[in-house]
Amino acid sequence: YVTATGSLDAIRSVQISTRMMGWVRKIHVTEGQLVAAGDPIISIDNTDLLARKSQAEAGIAEARASLAHAEKKVARFEKLYADKSVSRQQLDDVLTARERARAGLEAAKAKRAEIEVQLRYVEITAPFGGIVARTTIEEGAMANPGQALLTLEQIDRMKVIARLGERDVNAVAVGDTVTVEVTSLPDARFRVPLSYVIPAANPGSRTYDIEAQLQNPAGRFRSGMFARVQVPVGEREAVVVPTECIVSRGQLKGVFTVDADGR
Repeated sequence: YVTATGSLDAIRSVQISTRMMGWVRKIHVTEGQLVAAGDPIISIDNTDLLARKSQAEAGIAEARASLAHAEKKVARFEKLYADKSVSRQQLDDVLTARERARAGLEAAKAKRAEIEVQLRYVEITAPFGGIVARTTIEEGAMANPGQALLTLEQIDRMKVIARLGERDVNAVAVGDTVTVEVTSLPDARFRVPLSYVIPAANPGSRTYDIEAQLQNPAGRFRSGMFARVQVPVGEREAVVVPTECIVSRGQLKGVFTVDADGR
């Protein structure tokens, strides 16, 4: 066995941001709070967007009125054309005007849909259930597009990421059973399969990341906790004794044996 050192990370961790610039009106959560998928997290001032949505609604109403007027005009001109009271060119003109009115209505609806999409970026909700690990903005501060506002972590499962030397990485594979010990907690020793063996080395240390996963239903484990991973890398023949048979004398270790005379 070799022992690889590593740490615990949430099985899923994301930094929540927005595509819209605006003042942070309300932060609905606190650090350490558990949230469910869809729960409100942050509200950004949306006064401008609401005004633009009202304008878009007015534009839709105007476009509908224009289309209704164009429909009536087409019906009237089709009747006049049937009576040979107007030319074909005149009928074509009113038909074209109706198509323009329809296109204007679709454009107004598309503008409203665009604003509704933007409104979803100012009322930010949790993409999945988890814990608020960190908030990086305060109420009243200006949020910019792409700026990290808070970190959300899913912690019902944790991943253990440890580093293995290049001499040993070829001896392990996904599915191999390893022993994970979270050293800061009592009775935190588990045998679990490897879920990933990263094939590329870390440039600085020339080590390879290996990953295993632990269930965390009680929330005992937290991101950043230190862990040791005992990894089997091969087999050899050896003479072994129970640990309790070993006797220490200063820095020497040994065992007592019984000879033929029973001593």
